[in-house]
Amino acid sequence: MCDLLEVVDHYLFNYIKERMTEMECIKNCRLCNKFILSQAITYNAGVNQLIVDLPAGNYGNCTKYCIVLAQSIPTETTINAQVVFTIGGNQTVGYPFLNKDCTPIYASQVRTRRIYPTRVNTAVNSGVFKYIGDCCLPSNATTVNQSIPVSAPTTVVTQSQTTPVAPVRVKS
Repeated sequence: MCDLLEVVDHYLFNYIKERMTEMECIKNCRLCNKFILSQAITYNAGVNQLIVDLPAGNYGNCTKYCIVLAQSIPTETTINAQVVFTIGGNQTVGYPFLNKDCTPIYASQVRTRRIYPTRVNTAVNSGVFKYIGDCCLPSNATTVNQSIPVSAPTTVVTQSQTTPVAPVRVKS
């Protein structure tokens, strides 16, 4: 009969083993099928986005990819252009590139010919590429808005505004 210590050791060993194989990476990236070279890099001044096109394929949820920006960044790109990935030339759907702390990554934070370890997070009809390097990418981009824009205030009617409620006394 197993004692509790043996069971805990067994599960702990398996948990650590799974995490280690998840984190291991082939040191020679050219042999890895998760090594992705961009196909094109363009700048869209209308929406102020640096668009990085990745090869067509399935990018799995919670899967790590090493992405390299293989082309030059267009010279007309502004430093505060948000980096967005597209897949297979489909310019209608863009997937944001986010820092470890979920802030957007801007053009001033990326360089060509560098490996960016990322993890894909998907949701229904959307997704993001999240940078998972050692630390957040430094930024010298300035954003125009210092807060989230709020539309004109609207009046919300609650029950306490329409029906007076008498206070309730609780006996102790």
